Amino acid sequence: MSKKEQLKQYYDIPVKLFFDLASTKVKIEKLLKWKKGDIVETEKMAGEYINIDIENQHLGTGEVIILDNKFAIRITTIYTKDDIMELRVK
Repeated sequence: MSKKEQLKQYYDIPVKLFFDLASTKVKIEKLLKWKKGDIVETEKMAGEYINIDIENQHLGTGEVIILDNKFAIRITTIYTKDDIMELRVK
């Protein structure tokens, strides 16, 4: 049986992906004043590269793009098993 055929049994398993799109620091005083419709500025901009993780493991990298007036991620790198092992060592 080929590797592809062996993997078919896992095709329907959902996994959680994380895109490191934004983070910011906010003082608690400001946080407590937030209301619906407020805007939180971040350091990320279209064209920047971000990490993509799957279940707390690095999967690859992506580029932040604007698609139909929404943020989207263009996959730029999918790490190999060797890449992931090297990232764990660093």
